[in-house]
Amino acid sequence: MFVILIAFLSPFFHALAGIIECRLLNKFFKHPAPMLFYASLMSFLFLPFLFLFGTPTLTSPTAFCCYFILAAIDVSYLWPYYRALRKMDTSVVAALFSLGQITIPILTWLLLNEKLHTSQYIGFFIIITSSVILSINNFRMPKLNQAFYYMLIVSLIRAFYVVLEKYVLTIDDNWINLMIYTNILTVLLPFTLLLHKQMRKRIKKGLQPYLSNLSFFSVNELFCFLEMATAVFALSRLSAVTSASINASAPIFLLGISLILRKTFHARLRESLTPKIMIKKLICFSGIISGIILVVQ
Repeated sequence: MFVILIAFLSPFFHALAGIIECRLLNKFFKHPAPMLFYASLMSFLFLPFLFLFGTPTLTSPTAFCCYFILAAIDVSYLWPYYRALRKMDTSVVAALFSLGQITIPILTWLLLNEKLHTSQYIGFFIIITSSVILSINNFRMPKLNQAFYYMLIVSLIRAFYVVLEKYVLTIDDNWINLMIYTNILTVLLPFTLLLHKQMRKRIKKGLQPYLSNLSFFSVNELFCFLEMATAVFALSRLSAVTSASINASAPIFLLGISLILRKTFHARLRESLTPKIMIKKLICFSGIISGIILVVQ
């Protein structure tokens, strides 16, 4: 039960980070490249706190290759994710992370030899269906907007990411290693953007907004670090299927946080809260909750 509670902290911190990233993107950065570059720079900031829970060890070449792939995914998925945040409500974008879960049962069966019960397959179907309905703009003539396709790519990448995390945890058996190696590589990889002339100009242009919003970037990195730390710790003790299903609760946390911020601080957030849209979101979120219960039980 304790591990399940820890696992639910990951989508909570993901929701907090999503709100900050959406604000930074829509107000200060017109292109995802500088946001991606400067956000990744701070990935090492909170790593020393991990030494309170354990120490990293030398890893095998196979595990290091996995860490490199994880870091590459950590950087590359942000591009379509940031594009989606500019085109759709933050809670809907968070919900669409669940789309790729349809591949998780296949991947876990192929790579980890994990098999699901019938109720878990039903739960997956409910989560994915609820996420798709959230992205439909008009029920008379269903049309998926552009953010849906961005998030389809992101969710498929992240589904593979979760399974690869679980795989490397089985061969390295040290969740601290996963955090340390992956984050260090995540800091280094975005520097390859500087090799492209146009990207270099955009990153240089984004320096002033970055410095002006350094506190927001720091808080965002804290939430991202806590999101990853709680997710990796829980994944070291849960199956990839259970962990991914719990992460599907992120949009519910996000909507709740958005309501609190709007009512308490009158904050203007990219979140439609009209009665009609709220009813649609609540119905879809109820479906997601039901799906999570079926998968986790």
